[in-house]
Amino acid sequence: MTMPILFVLPEFPRYSETFVIDQIVGLLDRGFDVRILAISRGPSPAADDIVATRGLMDRATFIFDHPASGSAGWQIMLRRLRQVLPGLPRARVRRALSVRRFGHSAKTLMLAGAVRRLHQPLRARAIIAHFGPTGVLAANLRELGLLDGPLFTVFHGYDLSRHSVLARHGGDYQRLFASGERMLPISMLFERKLQALGCEPGKIQVHRMGVDLDSFPFQPPADTAPSNGRALRVVCVARLVEKKGVIFLCQAIGLLAQRRIPVELEVIGDGPHQQELERFVAGQKLGQQIAIRGRRDKAYVQAALGRADVFALPSVTAADGDQEGIPVSLMEAMASGVPCLSTVHSGIPELIDDGRSGWLVPERDVSALADKLASIQRGDFDLPAIARCARTTVEIHFNQSRLHDQLAARLT
Repeated sequence: MTMPILFVLPEFPRYSETFVIDQIVGLLDRGFDVRILAISRGPSPAADDIVATRGLMDRATFIFDHPASGSAGWQIMLRRLRQVLPGLPRARVRRALSVRRFGHSAKTLMLAGAVRRLHQPLRARAIIAHFGPTGVLAANLRELGLLDGPLFTVFHGYDLSRHSVLARHGGDYQRLFASGERMLPISMLFERKLQALGCEPGKIQVHRMGVDLDSFPFQPPADTAPSNGRALRVVCVARLVEKKGVIFLCQAIGLLAQRRIPVELEVIGDGPHQQELERFVAGQKLGQQIAIRGRRDKAYVQAALGRADVFALPSVTAADGDQEGIPVSLMEAMASGVPCLSTVHSGIPELIDDGRSGWLVPERDVSALADKLASIQRGDFDLPAIARCARTTVEIHFNQSRLHDQLAARLT
């Protein structure tokens, strides 16, 4: 019997990270037996969701049955403690509580919970852990004899940028670098960060996330600028958190309104900053220029992309250090033929070549955002040419099918 590929994940399913689900399905389609070990259980999938239709929940084992999302830290720890306590008579469970040896995954009871949950070792052709802290957990489980197989850890963003994560896992990462077979950062910037943290360069291979090109057919813009005085239609699809920088885009629209330049912004997504954005729009009387839609389904998002002139995502480094990887939403817009405006942030310059396949401005530069949108509205750029260049970039470097083939080759 062929050994499976084991995904180790913080939560499953997590619909804000569809790239993980896509990767699992991609390997299944290539003939691999895929299994999942998740720390927490995510929301139940709808009947027509790919997680349900492909039977992915039947392939998953959960260390803790309760979801972590939406719960306070003390509630999570209390639930975990209730599950771990009955296992204390087992020596391996007690060993998994050694913070000195196993660091943060011992302190948070994740390791002890996994030891109690796994009665037999999980043997795999390869272990793919998404996010650095999850890779640490997988490495510790392997040391405890409960996982068996080469370990590939995918680094995405916060795991190499957020100050608290780097401080908490400094020692953990060093052990992971020593014991893990491969580190798979999603950008060349993160490759350099891993090297700066002490990872041996020979263990690092950039493996990008991508998009399914069939799901985003290319429809190039017909004109170089809006005709007949029509407002420039700008769409932003993002989780409304600090690092997405949406407030700076809204401020830029406010500047353009003052200049009487016709630009309209539609923001799609929800998150902790949604009320702040709504208050800004109301306070600045920008209701005619900015619409905060909240979360919408995939069909709505695709329709919004279809009527947009520009997709904007002005990402920034958050106060806690959190950074993007390379946002999939930008790849989707570029694949669809919507020219993109973003920032010189994290791995985004590896996706967008400023002036050729889109536009980049400095982080938090409201005036630069406004000036670039005004230039686009005036017709200063050949939008069809930019859209074609962007599509070519995604086809060559961010083609999900090709990336799944590359990953499959690495695992054989």
